[in-house]
Amino acid sequence: MVLELPINGAYASLPSATGLRPLPPGVWESWEIREAATRGHPGAVIAAARKAHGLNQAELGSVAGFSQSAISRLEAGGNLAYDLRMLRIFQRLLGIPPHLLGLAHDTVPLAGPDAGRMVTQLTAGGNGFGKVPGHDPLTDIAVDGHTLAAACTSMVLAALPVDSFGGLEDRRPIDPDVVRRLLVVRRLLNEADNWLGSGNLSRALAELYKLVDQTRKAASGPLRVQLLDVAALYAEFCGWLHQEIGDLRGAAMWTERAFQQAQAAQDHELIAYVYLRMGQLAEAEGDGDRMVGLARAAQRERELSPAVRAMALQEEARAHAVAGNPDSGLLVLDEATLVATEVRAQWTDEYRVGYYITEHSLGVQRSACLLELGRPRDAIESYRDGQASQATLCKWEQGIHLAKLARAYAVSGEPDRAAALGYEALAIGRQTGAVVVANELRRLHPWRNVPAIASLAAELVG
Repeated sequence: MVLELPINGAYASLPSATGLRPLPPGVWESWEIREAATRGHPGAVIAAARKAHGLNQAELGSVAGFSQSAISRLEAGGNLAYDLRMLRIFQRLLGIPPHLLGLAHDTVPLAGPDAGRMVTQLTAGGNGFGKVPGHDPLTDIAVDGHTLAAACTSMVLAALPVDSFGGLEDRRPIDPDVVRRLLVVRRLLNEADNWLGSGNLSRALAELYKLVDQTRKAASGPLRVQLLDVAALYAEFCGWLHQEIGDLRGAAMWTERAFQQAQAAQDHELIAYVYLRMGQLAEAEGDGDRMVGLARAAQRERELSPAVRAMALQEEARAHAVAGNPDSGLLVLDEATLVATEVRAQWTDEYRVGYYITEHSLGVQRSACLLELGRPRDAIESYRDGQASQATLCKWEQGIHLAKLARAYAVSGEPDRAAALGYEALAIGRQTGAVVVANELRRLHPWRNVPAIASLAAELVG
C-alpha cells in the first residue's frame, strides 16, 4: 500500500539545546513501554520516556513549548495523543524509537485537504482537487516520495490538453486552473523536502519544471506571464535541491535561471528571494562583499513582505560577518529582529515566497547570526530561548542548527557538548542526504585534535 496510517508525524522541535541526553537502549525494552506500545497508547509511551528522563509534566511542557495541562491530556490518551504532528515533536525531543509511537520512516505526512487530494488522486483517479467521498478531512495519511511526485504530476496533467503520448495538443486550450494546481504542488513538494531530502525529489522537480516551461511556451496572454512566474519558483527550488546535496554548479545554474524568469515576470518578492539565494551560494566561496551587495539588492525590491525583508536583513548581517565587519552585522541584525516582530504566519494552500517563515524561525536564524558575528555564548542562549517555544524545524534545518550549536559550544570551550551535538547533526545529515549539514559540521575542523571532537572530525574527512 502506498497510503499508510499512522504516519511519520510532522514538525520537529530542535531536540538537544536543553541537554536531553539519549536514554539507554534497555529503557525501550521495559515492560511499561512495551505494554503501552502493544496497546496502541502513545501517550503512555511518552509518559514513560518523560519519567526516564527525570522530568515532570511541567518541565517537559517547558522544554517542548506546551502547557502542563496539554502534557497531561496527551499522556492520558486524549485527542492530542493521536495528533501525529504532536507525536513527532515528542518522539524527537525524548528520543523515542519511532515504531513505539506507530510512526514510520521515509514518508511524507499529509493532513486535511492535502490528504483528501491524495486519496482522490490515488484511489479514484480524480483530479485531486475536489471533495473526497468517504474521506474524513481530519484523517492524516502518509505517502512515499515516489507516490507523492507521481500524484502531483497527475494533478497538473489533469488541467492540461495532453494527448495519449503525454504531449500538449496545440489546438486545445490550457485550463487557467493549471496555475493554481502548480502552486499547490509547489507547496506540497516544498514540505516534502522537509522529510525526504533532496535525493527523493530532484528528478521529479526537474521533470515538473520542464512541464511548466513547456506549458508556458504553449500559453498566451496573462496566463503565459503567470506560468513564467511559476517556472521561476520551480527553478529556484531545483537550485536549492542541488545545493542541498553539494552540487554548487547545478545550484548556480538553476538559481540564475530562476532570477532571469522572475525578472521577466516582474515578481519583486521572488526577485528579492533569489538575490538571497545567490548570496548563499556566494557564501560557499567566502565572498562576503558579494553577499552584502546581494542582500542589499534584495532589500531594494518593492513591496516586500515583513518575512522577506527580515530574511534579507539577516542575510546582510551574516554577510558582514563573512566580510569581517561584525559590528556592522550586529547593527543590521538588530534591525532584522525588529522587522521579525511584524511577521504573521498564515497557512496558504498555494505556494508563495516566505509562507513558511515565522517569527520563531527568524529567531533561530538570529541565533545562527550571533554565532557568525563572534558571539557564541549569546548564540547558545538564543538557541536555548528558542527551544522553549512551540516552534518547529524540519529535519535538514535541525541538522544545520545542531551543527552550528555544536560549534558554538566548541568556541566556548565545551568540547564534550560540542561532540554530542555534532554526532546528532551527523546522523540527521546522513538520514536526509543533506550535504549542507556535513559542510556545517566541517567547520569544527579547528578542534580536530581535541580528544572529545577527534573521532567526529575523522568521520567528516573528505
